[in-house]
Amino acid sequence: MKIIAGTANPQLANKVATQLQSELLSTDCTSFHNGEQKICIDAKVSGETIVIVQSLNQPVDSNIIQLLLMVDATERLGAKQIFVVIPWLGYSLQDKVFQPGEAIAAKVIADVLSRPSIARIFLVDLHSASIPGFFSVPTTHLSILDLFVAHTRENFDLKNCVVVSPDFGGIKRARQFADELGVPFANIDKRRNLKSGEVMVEAIHGVVKGKICLTYDDAIVSGNTVIETTQLLMKKGAKEVNIFATHGIFAQGTETIVQEFGLNSIVTTNSVQQKKHDTKVKIIDISPQIAEAVSQFA
Repeated sequence: MKIIAGTANPQLANKVATQLQSELLSTDCTSFHNGEQKICIDAKVSGETIVIVQSLNQPVDSNIIQLLLMVDATERLGAKQIFVVIPWLGYSLQDKVFQPGEAIAAKVIADVLSRPSIARIFLVDLHSASIPGFFSVPTTHLSILDLFVAHTRENFDLKNCVVVSPDFGGIKRARQFADELGVPFANIDKRRNLKSGEVMVEAIHGVVKGKICLTYDDAIVSGNTVIETTQLLMKKGAKEVNIFATHGIFAQGTETIVQEFGLNSIVTTNSVQQKKHDTKVKIIDISPQIAEAVSQFA
């Protein structure tokens, strides 16, 4: 088995290679003057099981094209089987039609990525459990909930904790987190303007006053939900606000989110490479979970 890294998250690919005790192959990723990408894999892969690791974060479209080119190049070199690991699936938040005239972008991307040469695609904590059904190749949907549970037990006083779902869509996910920890559960009602994307938090169901609040979500994209949630919880008397999210996209950076709104910590993973972040942002490594899942099929 050999590992190929895209440019989106080479650090995670290197960690996966270490976990699998596999060679990390050199990939030459360049661009022509007209913006088109060029991929060259200068290694012997004929007859090998190849694992391509590529997150589809910013620049999203570029990383998607790069992944498709890596799959094609690997196929042409005669790989025995190709596994694709996509720790963060770009366009996954657009998993349904919210307004007439919109595309289901998550399905479009799934269709594009469902190449016959791919033996299996590995995905991590998707926004919706229905998304794997969009793919026409086998998929494995990984959950890293156990990592968050372990981190919480080691770093928080569970006797005074409450898990908070930031919205209706995340209730099932957050309730499972609360059940694993054996702590109370609360949820927030919020509305999102479908045109502007503006989030308006309206009410909290559950007791948060004097509590260490642990909010649990699949991703932090712009950070607006984090800000609105933190402000509401603090207004309602929360002792602390700690955010748990598998995917730290941080499209607008982390400094403002952490420093200006009284947030105690953000716990996320390296599904997206964190080039710069505040010291209150804790990064959990998911490479052992990815390596274990891949090894079951290799």
